[in-house]
Amino acid sequence: MTRFLSAALIFFVMLGSYLAFTGFKAENIAEPEAKPEPEEWVMDEELAFYLDEFARNFEEGMMEENIPGAAVVIVKDGRVVFQQGFGVKERGKSEPVDESTIFRLGSLSKGFSSVLAAILEEEGAISLDEPVSAAVPYFMLHNPEQSSRIRVSHLLSHTTGLPRHAYTNLIEDGLTLENIIPRLQLVPLVAREGAQHSYQNVAFSVIEKVIEARTETNFNTLLQERLFVPLEMNHSSSNYAGIFNAENRATPHIFHSRNRGRLPVPISRNYYNAVSSGGINSSAVDMGKWLLLLTGHYPDIISMDALETIYEPVVTIRNQRFSRHWDGINQSHYGLGWRVLYNHGQRIVYHGGYVNGFRSEIAFSPERRTGIAILINTHSSYPLTVIPDFFNHFYANPIAISAE
Repeated sequence: MTRFLSAALIFFVMLGSYLAFTGFKAENIAEPEAKPEPEEWVMDEELAFYLDEFARNFEEGMMEENIPGAAVVIVKDGRVVFQQGFGVKERGKSEPVDESTIFRLGSLSKGFSSVLAAILEEEGAISLDEPVSAAVPYFMLHNPEQSSRIRVSHLLSHTTGLPRHAYTNLIEDGLTLENIIPRLQLVPLVAREGAQHSYQNVAFSVIEKVIEARTETNFNTLLQERLFVPLEMNHSSSNYAGIFNAENRATPHIFHSRNRGRLPVPISRNYYNAVSSGGINSSAVDMGKWLLLLTGHYPDIISMDALETIYEPVVTIRNQRFSRHWDGINQSHYGLGWRVLYNHGQRIVYHGGYVNGFRSEIAFSPERRTGIAILINTHSSYPLTVIPDFFNHFYANPIAISAE
């Protein structure tokens, strides 16, 4: 036996004697605790049945309305319970739409802008009550006195007193906001500030310049840093390249004629010069994350109190243009970047958008934490008929909520 083996034998004999003396047993070694598996969520049968039925009915409706492609996402009780693509990205081609296909959002962009403004106000970077001209000196209206009274909240609620769609044509002509905003002083006013809702794109987009002046940061950069990145909205962007260079993107379509139907058209650069009003691109999977934020599930990004600030009705809209699809509703309201209506006591916050052959709708109940977003690649009112039925299915006997 070698000297090494002898030494090893002596060591193990001594070790065995020590363990026997101390009463040490192998089972005394503490096993590392296994991390508990996350509780698996199982969809209840009633919800699963409804969502299957919803998908079938939605697809049938698309075919009846000759809609080439769509994507839908539904959230309920703090979870994304449904996200699915329907149809094709482009008529005449076979590539299907899926939940990650990118669409243009049009005026759904206004909701992103108001949320960003509410985040910055909560941090003290801006104030919704600040005079606009204090941050943007070249913002002037036809009446100098009224111009000095316009607050940021008037921009976001479309209550500046300007006539509807003042200089929207100049946005569509591709002019920059810096070139358009000073021209607002040439437009005769139709109401005192705060008195009348009159939908705007130019005046609303002045929020970009207010935010940039107060934060010294580009508006698009703030959208990325404060919303898209923390929410992991990886398919969302706020520029033309964001959708044009994307491999998985929908093609817009416009109605040509009864014989030819809806035909594909190029993606345009319209409204990327006024991102806050209509320049955001996104997908159903990203809109699911957005709906979760809007229903209060990302308090680390924005508090529910801040969200309630922008959902609070500011002005009443007494025509039925946006409420006619809801049974018995003859008026709606506008908050800050959001429309609000009361569906038999159930508060619904929503907005629609149309740009460049894309149509989008989003609606949610903050109290019920339930919502839906529908993206389609043509202009059609079909989503407006789907959404009321969606809420009426879940809440046939909604809680009473006052409109006051």
